[in-house]
Amino acid sequence: MQAQRYILENKVPVPCQDAAAWREFMKHEKNVLIAQDVIGQFRVMTVFLGFNHGDSEKPMFFQTTCFGTNSSRPKYSGTWQRACLEHRGKIACAQGLTKFAAEKAAGIDRSFKAIDCILKPEAGEIQFILESEAEAIRSMPTNRKHWERRGRMIVFLVYPRQSLRWHNL
Repeated sequence: MQAQRYILENKVPVPCQDAAAWREFMKHEKNVLIAQDVIGQFRVMTVFLGFNHGDSEKPMFFQTTCFGTNSSRPKYSGTWQRACLEHRGKIACAQGLTKFAAEKAAGIDRSFKAIDCILKPEAGEIQFILESEAEAIRSMPTNRKHWERRGRMIVFLVYPRQSLRWHNL
C-alpha cells in the first residue's frame, strides 16, 4: 500500500491523489521550505514533508531540525502553527548556545553540573537541580528571558512568560 501524499493549501495539509501534481508541488522550494535561519554555527530548518510521518491520531507533516549540534533530533508537527512554534523554540536554543560559546571564549564560565534534570513539556520547562542555591545564582545567564531561578533550581522556559507587571498597578 502506498503512503498518502499531501500538499499545502493555505498552510493546511490536504490529501493529493494526483502523483504528478504532488511531485510538481514538492519540487518547488517555496512549497517545502517553511523557514530557515542561521544562528552562529547552527542552521534551523522547518520543512513540509509531503507525507504524514505520524498517524491519524497524531499527524506529523512538518519537520524542524537544528543542524550543528551533537544531537540534531528533529521535531515533528501536525500543523503549520505548531511547526512555527517548534522553529522558534529551536532558534531560541541556538541563540542560547551561541551566546554560551561566546561567553566561554571570553572566559565567562556559566556551565553547571546538574544533580538532576526534569523535563516538563506540558509547562514548556526544563528544570536543572543544582547542588546549592549559591551555585544556581552563579550559573544564571545574564539574559533571563528564557531562564528563571527557583532556589537551587535553574529553569529553562521554552516559551518565556510575559511580564505581569501591569497586574500590580
